[in-house]
Amino acid sequence: QTQEEQVAYVMQNLNHFTSDLDKYIFLMGLQDRNEKLFYRVLSESPEEMMPLVYTPTVGLACQKFGLVFRRPRGIFITIHDLGHVYEILSNWPVQEVKAIVVTDGERILGLGDLGAYGMGIPIGKLSLYTALAGVNPQHCLPVLLDVGTDRQSLLDDPLYIGLKHKRVRGEKYDALVKEFFEAVIEKFGQDTLIQFEDFGNSNAFRLLEDYRKGYCTFNDDIQGTAAVAVAGIFASLRLTKTKLKDNRFLFQGAGEASIGIASLLTMAMIEAGLSEKEALSKVFMVDSKGLIVKDRPTGGISSHKARFAQAIPHLEGLENIVEKIKPSVLVGAAAQPGVFTPRLLRDMGTFNQRPVIFALSNPTSKA
Repeated sequence: QTQEEQVAYVMQNLNHFTSDLDKYIFLMGLQDRNEKLFYRVLSESPEEMMPLVYTPTVGLACQKFGLVFRRPRGIFITIHDLGHVYEILSNWPVQEVKAIVVTDGERILGLGDLGAYGMGIPIGKLSLYTALAGVNPQHCLPVLLDVGTDRQSLLDDPLYIGLKHKRVRGEKYDALVKEFFEAVIEKFGQDTLIQFEDFGNSNAFRLLEDYRKGYCTFNDDIQGTAAVAVAGIFASLRLTKTKLKDNRFLFQGAGEASIGIASLLTMAMIEAGLSEKEALSKVFMVDSKGLIVKDRPTGGISSHKARFAQAIPHLEGLENIVEKIKPSVLVGAAAQPGVFTPRLLRDMGTFNQRPVIFALSNPTSKA
């Protein structure tokens, strides 16, 4: 058979399945058996294949990882491997690695702590590196740092493949991350890309700050999402016939995605001629305790949120906040389905000729 005929055969078999999870399992089996054919299928039908090998299906696959696990892919490094990370990386059969996606499984999409089951994310993301960007799959390495999980249902799950204890935090955790970065550079070179993926908020921001200046690294949840979302906002300006600096932005959620988008928007508005103070005055954020304002009585304003705290009275309830703030751009990234109510959407239309509304939460069930 020619490869074209094999692709047609794969698609015919794939379409026999009615469940997206079954389609995911079928495609992962194809990746194990015939990697070239797998990537040919992905690259020929990216719009159809991306939702199967990555979000939203990969979220369900991670939740069911113990059931769909067939063959190990990538490297699992545990907290008990401290002092031996370089040796573990040296066991990888490929000597030239150019891109690593690493997670500790603490905040998988909008699903929370999935521990070692989070390995589905680095595997899926790197398959897109190859299918969409043409990166040689031999040069890609998925890594999961297993430090335990705080989800009791996983600790009780007999099929769970990770360490069965609560998450290790603090100095020991930081030592593992540091040793991992140093081992990657020693083994594969300074130019190796290390992409942070789905780390918890408490670690994501500080680890990015700690390593971004000395290593080839970025955080996809903070920076990657921001780049795509801000590009979408720039594109919307052609429809709304407005300038970026003339808009007001309201974020439902104040986690990695929202903070990343807001930070990049602020930089863009400063580049457009506003002062930092003026740019920040146009960005409003809502978390579980309401609008983020200075000296908020309910507290809960961590360091990465503080920059966006407004000097206005505290407000609660997203519908009420939208009515009072009157944003022209509304971004949802809180993994709270149903908060964009019909009333809220109608209100956005009353004070905007062309409101811009992005529902970005992942997976789709959380949007």
